[in-house]
Amino acid sequence: MSKKIKSHLLISNKFLASLLYFKDKQGRGCLKLSFKNKIADFVKGTDVPTTLPVPVRFPNPVNLDISYKFPDGLLEVKKIVNGKTEREFYKVPSPIQTCLFLIRIKDWQQLDDAPQSSGPLVLTPPSTSNSVAIVFSFLGENGQPIAPKEYNCLMGTLDLPESSLGTFCIGIANDPSNKDLNGFLLQIPFQNHITRNMKQQYA
Repeated sequence: MSKKIKSHLLISNKFLASLLYFKDKQGRGCLKLSFKNKIADFVKGTDVPTTLPVPVRFPNPVNLDISYKFPDGLLEVKKIVNGKTEREFYKVPSPIQTCLFLIRIKDWQQLDDAPQSSGPLVLTPPSTSNSVAIVFSFLGENGQPIAPKEYNCLMGTLDLPESSLGTFCIGIANDPSNKDLNGFLLQIPFQNHITRNMKQQYA
């Protein structure tokens, strides 16, 4: 019987996202983070080795789901803007040598208060700074969580029922270099890769 893991991810007493691990209809493991609060000032940057991040601002509030499909090595970003769903897929190379994705928040205290839940995963900001970076990754080949070198990030781990990449890592760090006027920045260190078949397969 497939195992399902559900939890709320908090920054102190503020709600960041819902975390869910499950098996889909084909028995494929999937890890999903859902940012159900409507995120204003959402910006997405793609940080690939040959280019600088190119932020794209959405003037309307965004609902955001980020999923990792284990057997396929795919990271899916699903945005819902004004009721319209947009999907992007990123092929994650193996072995993974960088974090899965990174979220930079200008002021985490502007998030909604956390709802009552059993066993939430709580991230504690390392200082009184309001600007933080939240890192999501797996273990590297050295057995340590992968985190960007520019962040001093203490990582917690979550065990998943996967034969490989069975340890998911989440950490929070100060982000004093965040001078962006927007409130929420998603950075993905992989090149965008979309095909029609992927869109149909994961619709």
